[in-house]
Amino acid sequence: MPVARAAADLPTPPSRTEEIAAVLRDEILVGQYRAGERLPSERDLAARFGAGRGAVREALKKLEQLGVASIRPGGARVVPIEECTPDVLGPLLDLKTPPDPALVDQVIHVFGVLIAAAAEAAVAKATPERLAEARRIADEMAANKGNSARQHDQLRRLAMLWVDVADHLVLRLMINGLSTTFFTRIPKAGAPPRLDTRTYGEIARGLGRAIDERDAAAVGDSMRRLNGAIRESVSVALQRQRRTRRKSA
Repeated sequence: MPVARAAADLPTPPSRTEEIAAVLRDEILVGQYRAGERLPSERDLAARFGAGRGAVREALKKLEQLGVASIRPGGARVVPIEECTPDVLGPLLDLKTPPDPALVDQVIHVFGVLIAAAAEAAVAKATPERLAEARRIADEMAANKGNSARQHDQLRRLAMLWVDVADHLVLRLMINGLSTTFFTRIPKAGAPPRLDTRTYGEIARGLGRAIDERDAAAVGDSMRRLNGAIRESVSVALQRQRRTRRKSA
């Protein structure tokens, strides 16, 4: 039935446990609780949220899984942000609108390092057919006249090709994690990369030559240059948004 299908497509509302965990997580991330500080007791949290202690206990376990809290005899204590898991990046990015430019830049930087490593590994083991596929994408990039949607598609396909050919499980898992956490947020923040046509084409032509020569180091260097251009583009967009918001405040 159409009504049944529409209902099934609706997002599942967060459970009480998830709501409590999200509130406490954000309070920790904004510094309401300092590193090493003990969180309120289960009883106090249950009273605050009007929930059962079981829901509170599960919420604290979620915080421990995220890495922002450590449960020990005597209660849960806040863990320094530097010791958290990468899963905390998503909530950190969501704390501000637009996201913190410095944090965004760090994520893009790390993502670029991983993609460059995947590209270098891929060139070393790629079949001629897969290299030809990469060359075709590089040619598309060189011919692009500034269409940002096509740029995004080209960059996505090229990154996926390198990761697939590299066949490196750890790299794939790390890249998947950053992609899931981060790259769904940037378009929503209004800061998708739009690369300068001249720079984009120049890097793409150098990438094509490196692919033809099967020069892994040069391919990696081209991917790092692309990453640098993306970082600059996103940074400019985010800074512009922040200035606009300050003026309208």
